[in-house]
Formats: sequence, C-alpha cells, structure tokens
Amino acid sequence: MHLVKCLVLVAVFLVFDVSSCKIADDEDGLSSKNGMLEMQNAIKQQNMRILNLEKSLSLAENRISRLFSEQIHSEQQRSQLKLRLSNIQSDLKKCKRIGQSRRSHGVFPGNACRFSKVSKEKERKERRSLSKVRKGRLLEPLLTPTPTTTMSEVAFFAYMSQPLTKPGGQHILKFDVVKINVGNAYHQYTGVFNPPYSGIYVMAWSLRIRTGTSISTELIVNNDVYSSLLSYVHDGDDEHNSAIIVIHANKGDDVYIRIKIDNYRGDIYSDANGRSTFAGWKIY
Repeated sequence: MHLVKCLVLVAVFLVFDVSSCKIADDEDGLSSKNGMLEMQNAIKQQNMRILNLEKSLSLAENRISRLFSEQIHSEQQRSQLKLRLSNIQSDLKKCKRIGQSRRSHGVFPGNACRFSKVSKEKERKERRSLSKVRKGRLLEPLLTPTPTTTMSEVAFFAYMSQPLTKPGGQHILKFDVVKINVGNAYHQYTGVFNPPYSGIYVMAWSLRIRTGTSISTELIVNNDVYSSLLSYVHDGDDEHNSAIIVIHANKGDDVYIRIKIDNYRGDIYSDANGRSTFAGWKIY
C-alpha cells in the first residue's frame, strides 16, 4: 500500500515538471517574438531617420550650389560694372580733350575773329568724334540679357540638353538649358527655383518618354509634395506628358521636380525632336 502511494506521488511530480517546462518554453517563445518585433520597429525608425537626413543633406547641397552660382553671377556683374565705368571715364577724357582743343582754336561764342580761322573740315571731324562717343555710350549693351522688367516680375523656362538614363528614386531633375530667367531665380546646376518674392506662381513641366517607361514625378515645395505626374507608355510608343499647376510660394522656398521614390522605370528623353521642360512664372 505504501508502495502504491509512493508511485502515485512520483507520477504527480513528473506531470508537474513537464507542465512547468512547457509553460517556460511558451514564455521564452513569446519573449523572443516580442523582441523581434521591437527590433524591426527600431530598424524602421532608423531607416526613416536616415531618409530624412538624406533629404536635408540634399537640400543643403542645393542651397550651397545656389549660393555659389549667385556669387559667380555677382562677381561677373561687378566686373562688367567696372569695365563700363572705365569706358565712361575714358569717354569723358576724350570729350575734355576735344573741348580743350576747340577752346584753344577759338571755337566758342563771342570770338568771331578766331572762330573764322578754324577750318570747316576740322570742325566737322570734331563733331563726328563727339557723335561717336555719345553713340558708344548709348549703344553699350545691358549687363544682363534679360528684357527690362519691373522688380516684381519673375519667369523662367528651361529644358534638358540630353536624355537622362535610368534615374533613381528622389532624383532631382536638372533642366540645364535656360532660355529665359527673368529675376534670376532658377538655378540650372541644381534644378531648383527659389522665388525672389512671395506670391502666386504657375508651375509647369513636361517629360518625353519611350517604350517600357513608367515614371512618376513630383513638384516639391521645400519638403512637401505639391502635385505629381505619372508618365507611362506602352511598347512601341513615344509620348510627351505634361502638368501645370498653381502654387503659393514664399520668398526663398525650394521648388523643384523630383522622381517619386517608389515608381521609376526607364529613361527620360530630350532632344531636338522633343524636349523635357520646366517653367514657372509669377501671377501676383
């Protein structure tokens, strides 16, 4: 009888130990799963931080490039102003010498006797010389090739000089051939438009694509996606897609065209048969 009781107690202890082991295993598995989920969330957060840092770095590089190009433009304008000032000073010296020469020969009112001694041919030559100097000052070219505008007028138009092969996501498109840039607010080296005045602007862009291409582009104002354009073409086709929108932009904002991060396949074409373009102008 005692032997039977002992066997029963041993069986109970064995069952309890097995159950305890199973519970411990289940708790360890649950803890491992929770740890994996936490690690995956941490990795996602780090990836988002890295992506935001890359965006900030790209904008900073664009601003540095823009400032560098503006510095070069300012230096060129300063050199042109110095050259023009030098030409004006030279013209003034010529005028003074001609005036002194005329006075030395009596070419001024109130001295009819001495004036009669100066030959008419010499007087004609002096008049022609003065006329050339005046015309030279009047016909001297302007400092910039843009038409005369008021301070608040802003407009630009540019296109790609060559095709863009297999661009990646978030690539900023650079339209490097500038045809008009009233206000000097578009920068062809970075592809970024910086409004010189706050106001309402019309922005337009177009893309030429060919067979097997699917590319989404976005109009970015600072870090915000303002609008987008899907360019898709079937096999054997050659198409031109465009978008035009109205935005409000503040002075100094970064406005540019960027390829969408999750939709890019194929090339962007631009040649004499069809250009990929970017344009904008201020309404008010």
